[in-house]
Amino acid sequence: MDNIQSFSIKRILLLMQKTAYENAKLVLIGLATVFGFFSVFLFFNGLNDGDAWGKMHTFYVVGFIVSGFFISGMAFTNLRTKEKTMSYLTLPASSLEKFISELLLTTVGFAVIYTVIFYIYNFAVYLIGTPFNLEVNFIDLSDHWVIEGFMYYVILQSIFLAGAATFRKAPLFFTIFTVFIAGIVIMIFVMIISLGFKEYLESSDIVNFQFDGSDYDIEADIENHFLVRFPKFMFYYLTAPIFWLVTYLKLKEKEV
Repeated sequence: MDNIQSFSIKRILLLMQKTAYENAKLVLIGLATVFGFFSVFLFFNGLNDGDAWGKMHTFYVVGFIVSGFFISGMAFTNLRTKEKTMSYLTLPASSLEKFISELLLTTVGFAVIYTVIFYIYNFAVYLIGTPFNLEVNFIDLSDHWVIEGFMYYVILQSIFLAGAATFRKAPLFFTIFTVFIAGIVIMIFVMIISLGFKEYLESSDIVNFQFDGSDYDIEADIENHFLVRFPKFMFYYLTAPIFWLVTYLKLKEKEV
């Protein structure tokens, strides 16, 4: 039902509320599994006088990415069966509003909920570790490791969200499998391109430092070369928008 003419923030919020209510149990099970694994790891690490208790930022980022990919990969749960799909598609909301509601829930909404839970968990770990002289630090959201984790999550999460809108059965599995196959294809393609441009690169200014004896920074020059900068630009700035568009188009396609 995509004949909604106006864009409504209220409908998006109602969709988010409905989706959060329907998937609360699944999300809690996923988060409980992640934090349960953390607890077991910290327990054995403490018994062996390890230093993992003082690396909460690492636990935060790893848990955020793993649980976030799980939740994003299982998004659009109403598309898993024909009956629920028909009910979901006939909701009085546009495809754009449905897409935005899922995107906000799996990015901003998830980040807020996960962070709040992690701070509570971090505090509990501190209370448990202090009597045993275990050094426990508190997560700093301004840490560069955390900020990079957010950035990479948003980029890669868009792929899992597109997979959830594309595959009806076991979307997380099929998304991971598709990414794996695509990764192999891309690696082969890059190797072919690299071999094809090997002669060009060897004869270009990148390696001229061998002949003139000057203090030439080869790494900096390669880093700024078009063949390196363009793929980076594609990954950092185009991956997420492209897969968000794919997600939206898949929703539109299902409504036809």
